[in-house]
Amino acid sequence: MSHVFSYDFRYDDNECETETSILQAQVEDSIGDIYLNFVEPGSFAQGGDAIDDSRHKLLRIKHEQFILDAINGLSSNFSVLDSSQPWFSFWCLNSLDILGCDITQQLRDRVIDKLSRLQCPSGGFCGGSGQLPHLAGSYAAIMAIVLVGDDTAYKTIDRQGMYSWLMSMKRPDGAFTMHADGEVDVRGVYCAMVIASLLNIMTPELVKGAAEFIARCQTCEGGIGPYPGVEAHGGYTLCGLAALDILGKTDALRLDRLARWMSARQLAFEGGFNGRTNKLVDGCYSYWMGGAFPILQKALKRSRTEGYIYDRAALQRYLLACCQDRRAGGLRDKPGKSPDLYHTMYCLIGLSLSQHYVGVEPSEQVTDTTSVYSVPVRMMQWGAMPASLLVLGLRSNVVKPVHPIYSVPYTPLARFVKYFYALPPLAEQLV
Repeated sequence: MSHVFSYDFRYDDNECETETSILQAQVEDSIGDIYLNFVEPGSFAQGGDAIDDSRHKLLRIKHEQFILDAINGLSSNFSVLDSSQPWFSFWCLNSLDILGCDITQQLRDRVIDKLSRLQCPSGGFCGGSGQLPHLAGSYAAIMAIVLVGDDTAYKTIDRQGMYSWLMSMKRPDGAFTMHADGEVDVRGVYCAMVIASLLNIMTPELVKGAAEFIARCQTCEGGIGPYPGVEAHGGYTLCGLAALDILGKTDALRLDRLARWMSARQLAFEGGFNGRTNKLVDGCYSYWMGGAFPILQKALKRSRTEGYIYDRAALQRYLLACCQDRRAGGLRDKPGKSPDLYHTMYCLIGLSLSQHYVGVEPSEQVTDTTSVYSVPVRMMQWGAMPASLLVLGLRSNVVKPVHPIYSVPYTPLARFVKYFYALPPLAEQLV
């Protein structure tokens, strides 16, 4: 499979050099050097720059070992991330699952033992021992428990305590604070909606005003910022759009403006995404932007026959050629950066979503937003469409399909949803 690669796609600073344009040129130089290794011999002489994408290989074994090494012990340098302990569980388990690696029972037991000790008696999960419960840490803890995937793990969750704590984080304007007296932004709404929708604890009081708050965060550019009046950002855009899909209210946004802004985030030369206007490419936005596109396409009621509105092959090329650490394993932000667990997971999710076309056909979309039971139906309507599979490079590069909103493979997600929706809801109506 060959695709055109050209230096004509490089960033043009219009002869107005800035610190940002200098950094952009340096990044493009490093990426161009990598892509030139894949240019077909003789293509320059023929006036074109055709890349041979058949040689790209996902270094699956090296990435697995990179993750297992981290599980077996991190250096003291990671003490600065003490408040991110649930995230380490989530990053490691999810990466292993997406790669198709075995998650041993011993590892599952270790994760549950750790997370059980991070659950606060008043509800929610702490990022580290003796810390305040935090929405981001609670989100990561719940997603890690999803991936552990058995009833024993599910029963460790204090469902009523979680609901009470979420309500204590709720603000009159529809938003949520990330922790007691903490910051307020769209992440809080997303984390709260994911947790509540998974645990079957959504109520009219919990969701009140959430969609309206997110809509107020949409900027004149079209993307979504952290809170009203602040620049649009890829991470907050995914969070806002995903939360609105859970609520069944993506029509609260100006979708045409959003589509234009999102499409501009894929960089023509690099193939990857940036997260804001005039920012550098970063592998993690393979999910934060790449994952937002399936949700946007559903909101626009686009059929799978119409395809994604971004270049899936170009994104895979960036991830496979530029984001893999070929020596140590793991994935990274961009060439010249070190791999880490955060980028490893989000690059793998982006790779999955660019390989598998996931979506919901317009004729099958659930329009009811009033019943709490419409939530799991909307959640599990998502699925990968085999006829639309696109795998760059070796066929063995294919990874598991991932849910764009919940960012985990479908099997553990379905098992978790089945368990919690067999329990009585806290409310049957959301209005």
